[in-house]
Amino acid sequence: MDIAVNKQKKTIFKKIWPIAIVVTIIAIAIKYSAFLLQADFVIDNDTLVYGEVKQGQFSISVRGAGLLVPDKIKWLAASVDGHVERVVVKPGKAVKKGELIIELSNPRLKQLQEESKWELEAMIAESKASQAEQKSGLLFQKARMLDAKLNYKSSQLRLDAQQELFNNKTGAVSKIDYEKTKLETQQFKQRWQIQEEVLRSMTDNIVVQDNARKSRINKMQKTLERAEQQVKDLMIYASLDSVVQDVAVEPGQRVNMGSNLAKLAQQDSLIAELQVAELLIGEVKLGQQVTIDTRNNKVNGVVSRVDPAVVNGNVQVDVTFTEQLPTDARPDLSVDGEIKITDIADTLYVSRPIFSQRQSNSTLYKLSSDGNIAQRTQVRLGKGSSNQIQVIEGLSVGDRIIISDSSSWQTYQKIRIN
Repeated sequence: MDIAVNKQKKTIFKKIWPIAIVVTIIAIAIKYSAFLLQADFVIDNDTLVYGEVKQGQFSISVRGAGLLVPDKIKWLAASVDGHVERVVVKPGKAVKKGELIIELSNPRLKQLQEESKWELEAMIAESKASQAEQKSGLLFQKARMLDAKLNYKSSQLRLDAQQELFNNKTGAVSKIDYEKTKLETQQFKQRWQIQEEVLRSMTDNIVVQDNARKSRINKMQKTLERAEQQVKDLMIYASLDSVVQDVAVEPGQRVNMGSNLAKLAQQDSLIAELQVAELLIGEVKLGQQVTIDTRNNKVNGVVSRVDPAVVNGNVQVDVTFTEQLPTDARPDLSVDGEIKITDIADTLYVSRPIFSQRQSNSTLYKLSSDGNIAQRTQVRLGKGSSNQIQVIEGLSVGDRIIISDSSSWQTYQKIRIN
């Protein structure tokens, strides 16, 4: 009988255990299905980036990358046409004011200088010859005037003597002789006056001719000086103590007047040009404090200019330094800048989600406590910095949100995370 009972129990167990397994599988499937029904969309955890809401002092700053550029730049331009004979200084070299950088050549200008010099010398010689001739003519006219004056004086003396004799009626002088002498005296006086007038006219004419010759000589002198200056301009010198940033020509190249030849920049006068994202530029103002990171050192400055234009989604911000630059600072050095906007003493903030904007109402995905479900949540955002943003409403301390791009599943209310 005992053997018969054992066989019956084994038979019942064999019948029950398959049913138990099926029930367990069904229960698990029902539970899993219920879990799946909680979400509208499924996404892998590896594709997401999370941020956690924190509370405390929130420093609002804006970051931008850029370059150190010279504040004082000088382009040396060609004042004359010519060919590049030689380039004395290469880019990167420090030069002193007056140091030769580029030498040009132009045979036509040198020939013009020589011809102008010869022409000036000829005009000066001709002027001296004319002056000598005029001086001789002037002396001759003075002599003629003096002769006319002496003739008049002599005739006047004779007239005075005859008039006295004629008035006394001595009979020594006839009336005819007296009248004749009187007429001659008048003629001599007129001749003297005419010669004086000729002398004055000749003197004035000499002055006018001298002025005309001086004007022509001065004009020729200016022409020569201009030709000499053009020849000097073939030598391109540094106009200030600086570093040569660029040399835009090569030996043998022809350059025209006004062409840029070399770029100079003062090494000790640099500013930072930062490129700040258009979305972050709203709170950047003149005079705000900036920290510039040269990778090896940090130096402080202030915002000195904000470009009104937007280029490729960025706005240029110029930073003027308020302290001495480190030794590694040089033109075209890549730098990072942090512009300090303000500090908020006690507030909620979180890592900045992609496409989030300051002072806006945004839709973000908040994670459940177990991190398996992300619920679409309305959040009011406040002030923002480069990588963080203030939370005004909708989230609490310790909440976790998805901060990576959610545009592809933005329409779903719940997201299940694998």
